[in-house]
Amino acid sequence: GTAGLAGLLDDLAAELGAPLAELPRAEKQRAVRLLEERGAFHYRKSAETVAEALGVTRFTVYNYLNRSRG
Repeated sequence: GTAGLAGLLDDLAAELGAPLAELPRAEKQRAVRLLEERGAFHYRKSAETVAEALGVTRFTVYNYLNRSRG
């Protein structure tokens, strides 16, 4: 697949079988957890990019991250 964050997002959407923005909330939380495990959040402006892909705010992405780290 494509390199970098875009590639991770594409791979995950393919894996989960739906565009990330169309996933139910629980699946979005899972997606954020999987992205974190795969190093997605080491990229510059990653929270912004992930939020855009999921159709949520950056604040929501940080919330999901905090929840998965809790």
